[in-house]
Amino acid sequence: MNRLIKIAWVVLLCPLFLVSCSSDDEGEKKIDLTFNAVPRVSGALDIASLAGTPVKFTEVRSQNTSQFPLDATGKALVSLPMGVYDIAIDKEITNAQGEKVMISLRMENVNVNAAGQKIEGYVNSLPASALGKDFIFSEVFFNGETNSRRMMHPDQYIVLFNPTENVLYADGVSIGVTMHAAFQDPQLWYNKYYPTRVPIGGFITIPGNGKDHPVQPGEKLVIAFTAINHHEIVNGGIAYENSVDLSGADFEIYYGPKSKDVDNPAVPNVLLTENGDTYGFFLHPRGYWSPVMFRLENGQQSTVDAFVKSHTTTSKTHVKATKDTPEGDIDIHILAIETDKIIDGIQTSDENQKVKTRVVPEVVDRGQFLVSGCHQQELCIRKEIKVGNKIFYKDTNNSVEDMQNAKARKAAGHFQNAFPIGWRNK
Repeated sequence: MNRLIKIAWVVLLCPLFLVSCSSDDEGEKKIDLTFNAVPRVSGALDIASLAGTPVKFTEVRSQNTSQFPLDATGKALVSLPMGVYDIAIDKEITNAQGEKVMISLRMENVNVNAAGQKIEGYVNSLPASALGKDFIFSEVFFNGETNSRRMMHPDQYIVLFNPTENVLYADGVSIGVTMHAAFQDPQLWYNKYYPTRVPIGGFITIPGNGKDHPVQPGEKLVIAFTAINHHEIVNGGIAYENSVDLSGADFEIYYGPKSKDVDNPAVPNVLLTENGDTYGFFLHPRGYWSPVMFRLENGQQSTVDAFVKSHTTTSKTHVKATKDTPEGDIDIHILAIETDKIIDGIQTSDENQKVKTRVVPEVVDRGQFLVSGCHQQELCIRKEIKVGNKIFYKDTNNSVEDMQNAKARKAAGHFQNAFPIGWRNK
């Protein structure tokens, strides 16, 4: 903008907003706008109960924050400098049944650029309890080890936990990895599915007829990518100095003989399903594809096949030109799970790329878990909650609050050594 025109513009508008111009130490002009909070599910929340709740605006570049209260209609009058903001609401309330409910909203990279602007955001209402209704992730070691500068993927593992007061059966429990990468801009097909459905690149399923694999209250089940002792001594020395013994895992993932994967015959394999139009089932060590858990009726292959058939649709994606093909839109198969069928999930990524596009809906995880880099031994593990004499785990559907900070764990000497003598201590 021409400097003289800019000065004239400021002089013209300052009398209209005298208080803002004079009170802003840096001379940064503020504009007035309206924020409106709307329940995502009609009838699920009395918006009047949020009167007085602060809406937090965080300027992305400077990380400066400002808060503005909602009124009884869900509106907040906002005055901010122009910029790009993240918007958040967090409040715990008690519903009519006496249950604690977490109210939350997350909006990222919202442009504040015009006086009188109206911004609308959808509010989620979620149960906040230490005891859940189905399995949760208690640990997901996707980050991987670095051993003498040798990177590893086979030492990755997933731990499921029964947070209920009843026996749960693991048969049919499935874990998928999101098809969309968190660090990318929204793909051509993204809005067609998200947030009511989550496309997945592939998934694993615990086999069984329905009641073959009971897990007691407060107990765990581990799925190893390769169920061997990664810490064993080879040729007189430890092959991988930073590793664990996963030879006693409950299940393992086996990609088949063509993959040069190792199969431990003493540990049963999960059923592996991969979408041929994607990379399949793979936990990226930087967390770019996030894990989500859902449940099928049982763990029979016919049930898995029926699920894939009924949940696969055709959509379009944009591809760049190659030496053999032109740039353009092509049809791809997308396998997606309904969001309301997801029983747990963790929005993951790394601190460098962050989360440019959410791939796990807020009703599943309104937070995020970031690692500092590739193969940094950073374990994603829940914070413990003691219930009576049992250890349970914090589960408020917010991984920022529920998961332990990886850097803090490393500083305290806790690396990826949760089970250094083998799962089940066999």
